[in-house]
Amino acid sequence: MRLVHLADIHFGAADPRVLDAAVRSIEQVAPHALVIAGDLTQSGKHREFEAARRWLQDLGLPCACTPGNHDTPMFQLHHRVLNPFGRYEKYLSDFAFPLRMGDIRIDGLNTARGWQARRNWAEGSVDLEDLDAVLEQESPEGIRLLSCHHPFIPPTDTPLQTATRRGHRASRKLGRSGTNVLLTGHVHSPQAEIIRVPEGSYVAVTSGTLSMRLRNVPPSFNVLDFDGDVMSVMALSYDGNGFTQKTRSVWNLSRMEQLRPPGVVST
Repeated sequence: MRLVHLADIHFGAADPRVLDAAVRSIEQVAPHALVIAGDLTQSGKHREFEAARRWLQDLGLPCACTPGNHDTPMFQLHHRVLNPFGRYEKYLSDFAFPLRMGDIRIDGLNTARGWQARRNWAEGSVDLEDLDAVLEQESPEGIRLLSCHHPFIPPTDTPLQTATRRGHRASRKLGRSGTNVLLTGHVHSPQAEIIRVPEGSYVAVTSGTLSMRLRNVPPSFNVLDFDGDVMSVMALSYDGNGFTQKTRSVWNLSRMEQLRPPGVVST
């Protein structure tokens, strides 16, 4: 089974050349489904959500997405406080979790907030009761993934470090659950690593951006391939013409170990 994992498309600040190249590349890799880990829009405007919905519909694939901090009305404080995800739900409710592919189930969790009592409202916040409700659902699938916008734990080697509220407690809950993989965005840089906590472990995978909001990292997205309990993560990077450069790592999800470290592979 093959899954494409994107994040931080930022319609309103998206690069049309990158979007067109991403469509061509997605068609070439032919995934069974798509997951978008938040920030589909730049400012939460109606026209940005309309563009995001058309783009997803035109791809014609099973797709689910979670909101990010940019998917709230950035310039309308009253909407951001009173109904932060009204527009998101209006335009993107058709792309809801769970998403199922064979023996794989993917759930979603909203870690974005319209307003917070701290200076950086863009940082994530985990509702632990919502997380418990997702993790405790019974499922026949052997491989389970969770998607949200913000990493629970700051990624090791990304330009942007995160401060997700209740992220460490959420990480411990995830580590002892039956969910194997966390798919996120926000940091605009691809990475895959094992997060080990006293209660267990999981593989944390971040995706790059398709927008012009680069953080010294080229636009990119991930392709995840599953063969039994083995998952490979391939990051496809934009080189100015298309998504041709790839890095790949391989993970055994039942033993929670890395079988192949990240490395550049030929296109």
